[in-house]
Amino acid sequence: MDDAKTQWHELFHEVVQTGLCTGCAACVMACPRDVIGYDHAVTYQPFNVEPTTLADNCVFGEKGCDICTRACPRFRDWETASDVALFGRARNADEPAGIASHVLLVRATDTETFDAGQDGGLVSALLIWGLETGRIDGALVSDFSPVRTLDAVPAVVTDRAGVLRTAGSRYTYSANPLAMREAEAAGLKNLALVGMSCQASINGTVQANRLNKYAKRIAITIGLLCSKTFTYDGMYEGMLESEYGIPLESVHKVNIKGKFIVWHGDDDTRVDIPLKDTHKHTRPGCTTCPDFAAEHADISTGGLGQGDGWTLTLVRTQRGLEWLEGLRDAGLVEVRPGEEDPAALNLMNKLALASRKRWPAQRLGLDDGAAAPGRATLPTLLPIPEVPPRA
Repeated sequence: MDDAKTQWHELFHEVVQTGLCTGCAACVMACPRDVIGYDHAVTYQPFNVEPTTLADNCVFGEKGCDICTRACPRFRDWETASDVALFGRARNADEPAGIASHVLLVRATDTETFDAGQDGGLVSALLIWGLETGRIDGALVSDFSPVRTLDAVPAVVTDRAGVLRTAGSRYTYSANPLAMREAEAAGLKNLALVGMSCQASINGTVQANRLNKYAKRIAITIGLLCSKTFTYDGMYEGMLESEYGIPLESVHKVNIKGKFIVWHGDDDTRVDIPLKDTHKHTRPGCTTCPDFAAEHADISTGGLGQGDGWTLTLVRTQRGLEWLEGLRDAGLVEVRPGEEDPAALNLMNKLALASRKRWPAQRLGLDDGAAAPGRATLPTLLPIPEVPPRA
């Protein structure tokens, strides 16, 4: 990050208004004054709720507070700074999926954990082991919305039952770091953060920019490989219900394996939907995200294997390695070399390269310091309109 003092004003104009904001809510989580709100339903973006300044400014920022820009994993030189903080060096051009010490195939040995999980059950196994061994006292995850079937909302889980209840994917967006407030209110001190690539990036920024409160509190970050999420209205109410005639309340599980797969009904009917039918429902915040492989997580996971039942796993940090070794030594997972599924590795790198092309080499005339081969340049930045005073 630049030495010059920055605050919400710069974050708003350089990230939110340009469309580079992924909606991860790191700025909301970290704001010490609680003056940044979050739109959960439409834009999935932060906004200033402090009443005495314009929407693009902050009275505390004017006095020197820069916490929101230091937490943001898309502000200026975010990638290189996080690489150096976590790994001691920047990512090389031949590492499209980021820096990793081990690439593995992993699956849970416990039947209940395996069955509840999306693919191999690794994330659930990690969380349960961490909770039961006292390494964490809670986990920031996504849960099913109580009001919109199949939608996702941030949640805190503190036991095995909570982990298994919230396992699986929803494919709509849940800003899991927002659950930090609930965790703090409950007095939880050591937390796992489970999130998509953009949210896992917080693992790098809190360490690179010395946000010690969160660097100490987040005991492990588990990143989910992610190309995109979808809008609820378009994907579920629009496509599934209206176009395919699938009642949302009948859906048991959804997954993406080269196609969007839906299991529903009493007989567990499977419906395969071409991915091209889903593209028009992509959440806008995903269209500029360059990080498919959760490159700044401690452990990154995804179901890219050609056969069901194994989680493609990238171990990135020392604490990630310690957690996975502990899980293996306890007999809770089986582990195979990632090279045994070359198709999964090739797909991961292909998707990672495609995602990296979304990020502009320059924005607002500022070199982001992380432009690598394959990065795109936005031909036209989104307009920044005049911001009216708050009522």
